[in-house]
Amino acid sequence: MGVLDGEILIHNHCYKAEEMAVMIDIGKEFNYHSGTFHHAIEAYKIADELAVNGNCVAMWPDWWGFKMEAYDMIEENVAIVDAVKNSCAIVHSDSSTTIQRLNQEAGKVLYRANDNGFELKEEDAIKWITANAAKSLGIDDKTGSLQVGKNADVVLWNSNPFSVYAQAEQVFVDGAKVYDRFDDKYQAKSDFLLGQE
Repeated sequence: MGVLDGEILIHNHCYKAEEMAVMIDIGKEFNYHSGTFHHAIEAYKIADELAVNGNCVAMWPDWWGFKMEAYDMIEENVAIVDAVKNSCAIVHSDSSTTIQRLNQEAGKVLYRANDNGFELKEEDAIKWITANAAKSLGIDDKTGSLQVGKNADVVLWNSNPFSVYAQAEQVFVDGAKVYDRFDDKYQAKSDFLLGQE
């Protein structure tokens, strides 16, 4: 009932273009929004339809081929979805490792897309892990971009955050500094280091 009333946003696990198209059609038939599609290996095939319908699409930068429904992906998937006006492309990860470096995952997409003729900028790529993700969760009025009145956790980097060489210098959560690369009192202490000098 919450879905039909628009109180619950759908996050739908789909790989193939026809799966997403069917879910969009079912949403139209029953008068609800089909929401955000996760994984969406074949989103590039229906990028226009996804944008027109207002679907966000959370995609991997380069995972595919691990099962039948994940065979037909291209490295420009995110970029093709992003290229359509009013689209909502998101870079995501299912991995507990790569989710910690989502900025680098977005950087991979940015590099590969531009290497193949796209003209994406870093401000396009940052939206894939900030503003568009907030939009898909229905909280973009509260977070997802640095604006007065919004909540933001902020990382200050020593170089381009899409680079594998970038290091976080300071981190602020809810307005408070929680990490400073140059100040020991803002660095987490590991249990592993207890009793060590």
